[in-house]
Amino acid sequence: METGRPIDLRIGHTGPVNSIAFSPDGTTFATGSDDNTAWLWDAHTGEHKVSFVGHRDDVNAVAFSPDGEILATGSDDDTVRLWEPRTGKQIARLDGHTEHVYSVAFSPDGRVLVSSAAWGDEGVRFWNPRTAKSLNISIEGTDRAEHIVYAPDGSMLVSGDTDRTIRFWELGTGELLRAVDSGVNVSAVVFAPDSKTIAGASSGDLVSFWDVATGALLKTLEHDAPVISVAYSPDGKTVASASEDGKIQFWDLASSKRINTITGHAFRVYSLAYSPDGDTLVSGNISKMSLWDPGTGELQKTIRGLRGTVRSVAYSSDGNILASADFDKARLWDVETGRFLGTFTGHTGLISSVAFSPDGSTLASGGYDNTSRLWEIRTGEQYLIGDLLHTLAAHTEDIASVAFSPDGNTLASGSHDGTIRLWDVQTGDLLETLVGHTGNVYTVVYSPDGSTIASGSWEGTVCLWGSQTGELLQTLRGHTRYVASVAFSPDGDTLACGNDDTIHLWDVQTGTRLHSLTGHTDLVDSLVYSPNGERLASGCRDGTILLWDLTKLVTDR
Repeated sequence: METGRPIDLRIGHTGPVNSIAFSPDGTTFATGSDDNTAWLWDAHTGEHKVSFVGHRDDVNAVAFSPDGEILATGSDDDTVRLWEPRTGKQIARLDGHTEHVYSVAFSPDGRVLVSSAAWGDEGVRFWNPRTAKSLNISIEGTDRAEHIVYAPDGSMLVSGDTDRTIRFWELGTGELLRAVDSGVNVSAVVFAPDSKTIAGASSGDLVSFWDVATGALLKTLEHDAPVISVAYSPDGKTVASASEDGKIQFWDLASSKRINTITGHAFRVYSLAYSPDGDTLVSGNISKMSLWDPGTGELQKTIRGLRGTVRSVAYSSDGNILASADFDKARLWDVETGRFLGTFTGHTGLISSVAFSPDGSTLASGGYDNTSRLWEIRTGEQYLIGDLLHTLAAHTEDIASVAFSPDGNTLASGSHDGTIRLWDVQTGDLLETLVGHTGNVYTVVYSPDGSTIASGSWEGTVCLWGSQTGELLQTLRGHTRYVASVAFSPDGDTLACGNDDTIHLWDVQTGTRLHSLTGHTDLVDSLVYSPNGERLASGCRDGTILLWDLTKLVTDR
């Protein structure tokens, strides 16, 4: 807490961790994960003690009873379950919700458990945790309450709702005391220890504070990214808030000043690109691009000024310019100075992919408005943004990936409509539609010699196509699901495929799987070979970038 330095790292869940709760005596803590389980850990040693297995879908919430004898979990399987913390034994399954359960909370005296579910459900339900029976308690207007908490004295409930409203209920009567328009989606609410104030974390990059008695907005604290969690210190003088850019920030409430910032958390890596000389690796995250030394793993530089998720990054062929895609804009940046060089605007939806033409004269962008666009890049000017050359419209759903052929004459686009389309770069004409996938196409790439196109799909297949004929050459099967990234080795002999949390290497000629690389704990979103082919970089939704030494792999060809 004083230095912000990490003490330990706990690994074990195979999916994102959604919720953490300490036991009342502070000796253990529980975690709920998208791997359908909750775990109990020793708070002092970090040892995994117990697994709670039984949910059939993501576990969104965990909460201890005040006496520590019951752990409650809420899940996307629409159930609440009660467990014995010491043994992991399931005590009860509470059915009644018809949508995903997002929040569970015990009353301060432990006699009542409250749970809330996604919109479309009847909202908030009350349970007797000892008998596992539903309680006949009703409160008004709870159909949109997705996150709900008790006041420390047990007299009141407050919810953060999907309609951007904070609602206050009196528990004795069930009366809705007030509904406050927060103006933004509130992802979490928490009472101050004295019950006089509540704090809410919002998607609007804010932590907001409201007066419990009047509902008046007292103050806001601004982050650089959407805020996902907030917590008061026991004395109520300090608040900690966590945001999607991986930061935890500590605030003095009296002065509203930031006391400390912890930046040890990584957040999802959306895109990777090697510089042409192989000396730098760039990653796209939330609101920034990070440039790394792939030899040492050291962070060289951070380029900020982007808004939201950076879903795609690309180097120009001379290595001097970076392109980024964040929300509905494509931007250009000077690599050496980090200077902003201009914005391409025109897409009406999120941009998922950007790519430079081999000669650096054109930028391609693919978006969730079902179009790809080709943009002119000017040379020798302060701002390099040129005219829109072509809008390529034929896909019927979102475009997830775009790639130029090595000669720069053709653009391939892969779409959620299950097709790959090939376009003439000079005229903008549609040349060919490749049909063969049965699920969303998430990634498309040309082989180094331009003869083959590889595409990966959400249903778990990778297809290899003849780029001149459009013929389906072969289908690589063996991935379990979710192929979000593919990359050819520089010699074109090997194809790397990101499959869920595993990377598979395939012999392109024979279709034989050569290796499976394991180490990530979530979906591999991005793969890129070093220019010399000796390393493979992988970016993952678990927030890590892994570098693989391919020279040490023994391949039986």
